[in-house]
Amino acid sequence: MEVSFSTEMMAVNILLFIVGLVILIKGSDWFVEAASQIARSYKIPEIIIGLTLVSIGTSLPELATDIYASLHNEGDIVIGVVVGSNITNMTLVLGVGIILMKQLSTPKNLIKRDIFFMLGIFVLLLLCGHINLDGYNGISRFEGGIMLVLLIAYFIYLFKNRDALNSELPDAGDCDNKFSSSLLAWLFIAIGIILIVVGAKTMVDNAIWTAEKFNMSKTLIAATVVAFGTSVPELAVTITSVIKKRHDMALGNIIGSSIFNIILIIGICATISPIKVGIEMNHIIMPSMLGTGLLLAVFMRTSWKLVRWEGTSLLAIYIGFIIYNVINN
Repeated sequence: MEVSFSTEMMAVNILLFIVGLVILIKGSDWFVEAASQIARSYKIPEIIIGLTLVSIGTSLPELATDIYASLHNEGDIVIGVVVGSNITNMTLVLGVGIILMKQLSTPKNLIKRDIFFMLGIFVLLLLCGHINLDGYNGISRFEGGIMLVLLIAYFIYLFKNRDALNSELPDAGDCDNKFSSSLLAWLFIAIGIILIVVGAKTMVDNAIWTAEKFNMSKTLIAATVVAFGTSVPELAVTITSVIKKRHDMALGNIIGSSIFNIILIIGICATISPIKVGIEMNHIIMPSMLGTGLLLAVFMRTSWKLVRWEGTSLLAIYIGFIIYNVINN
């Protein structure tokens, strides 16, 4: 019999959810740091570390949460976390970042390469939710496989253009080794994985309990509460980028995370278990994600920069998104 990390007391479950979130984020942080150090010890090029471990690092909370949910056939939570996290990243996280930075330059290559690919992935996800393949009304294993193929193709493209990407990637090699030996780094990889699993289980168990206890939509809880929690790493990276005046890193992190959230997480989870997409997700939430992405692209293109009123607009969209979901629940 499986142990559930939830109780019958709401206050305790809220505390468990927060504890699970902290454990999940810390575990993800240790895993990425240890894996990066081990990769450097094996003389793996920094560009590879940046394109894989560092780039995907902020998506680890979503990935862990959704894999656990997928293994338990909780497709509503899988799709809710991914789409809700993308909306949160583009509105709350980026909105706060722009307001703090006052203005944010948008490199032309970022728009030509990444923003159009991101929008294309958004459209693909929306189509997958409507198209019935393999007799399944939702995202089938076949469609999940397509996304994993796109993930591989995207990595190949980035690697072939690695020289142009060096200035855009987080500096994986700038930090000193945090672990005194490779053995200790391997130990923290194991600890990180354990924390990620425990944190993800705690968050998902309490999201399911809340939905069932109060007869609420699992999708909407995942798209708001859980998605906000798993977006904390992106928010932390954005604020750190502001402090370090690495504004380009903040924007690149948001776009990259939004891409990986779909082709990596949905790809893996749909392959594990087909994801049923409900009417609310198909007709409201996913179109909202696409609309927000299109608006962001327009904002980025105007004068090739993002300014405070645009950041405020994105933040207002997030507030509206939360209010809608609260009223709907």
